[in-house]
Amino acid sequence: MSEKNEQETTPPWDAASVNLTSKEMAPGVFAVMPDDVFTKDHVATTAGFVVGERNVLVVESMLNGDLASQLIGLVRQQTSKPIRFLVNTSYHGDHAYGNYVFPDTTVVIHHPATKRYMDEKFEDDRRFMLGLMGKGKGIERVQSRSADITVSDMISVDLGGRTVEIRHFGFAQTPGDLVIWTPDAKVLWVGNMIQAPSPALPWLLEGRHRDTIETLMKVRDFLPADATIIPGHGRPMRPSDIDFPIRYLLELDTAVSAAMAEGRSIEATLEAARMSHYGEYSLFEWAHNSVNVPTAYKHLEALRAEEAALPAPGLQSAS
Repeated sequence: MSEKNEQETTPPWDAASVNLTSKEMAPGVFAVMPDDVFTKDHVATTAGFVVGERNVLVVESMLNGDLASQLIGLVRQQTSKPIRFLVNTSYHGDHAYGNYVFPDTTVVIHHPATKRYMDEKFEDDRRFMLGLMGKGKGIERVQSRSADITVSDMISVDLGGRTVEIRHFGFAQTPGDLVIWTPDAKVLWVGNMIQAPSPALPWLLEGRHRDTIETLMKVRDFLPADATIIPGHGRPMRPSDIDFPIRYLLELDTAVSAAMAEGRSIEATLEAARMSHYGEYSLFEWAHNSVNVPTAYKHLEALRAEEAALPAPGLQSAS
């Protein structure tokens, strides 16, 4: 997680106690989720796999080798067909550290920004994740494995009798967020673009909340109403559920903008933008107060600075 904010000292979930299960969302299309996904508002990483006539595509590889092996085991319960493709929705370690466990013949797919980050900053990221998730969770043993091919816009992969689309709609939580769409089954994996259904809130770890709003709107408008969304850390959702994080981000933008217009500091803005009606989320204090309000403030500050640097309308620089 580049340019990360300080995280809470308690891990968001215990990597040593995760038990993964699979749920068939449509014939040959499986969501992989922790077994507590329907009882908590934020759980360990979700994943999935799509089975074609010839090959399998897997979404995410989890935090460590043990969880990656659990995931592969769930695939093998359904099919012996080769895992031809592995897609990481972002560079976050809990979505991509398990890549090294997959067969050498598996083609790993990233956005270019994700590949660049994993190639250049893997050890820095490992240190961060050790601090966040704790030692003795298998993070010490993970090995870097980045993309074989990258996707900047969209590609389709043929699994035999079924195609899967890998798309980039724009910045949502990282510059390289990918989604995985199965047109025939109408199932979409979005990674941390959406953490989980309501009451879960976005984690603006890299700021840019206005870009996040735009991207979420694009995804919502792309999907048919009866599609199923697999979020990064929660139970399956419908496209209409995307309205909740969009509404939160719009309210955040309004509240922080108003505080800044009054000349408030970040500290004073935290009080002015409490938005406690979203406090049902178990990670509200950290996500909203420690991450989202400060990064929204800094994002709007940067936009103001960019606007101030532009020449006044009608003026031209001297040649």
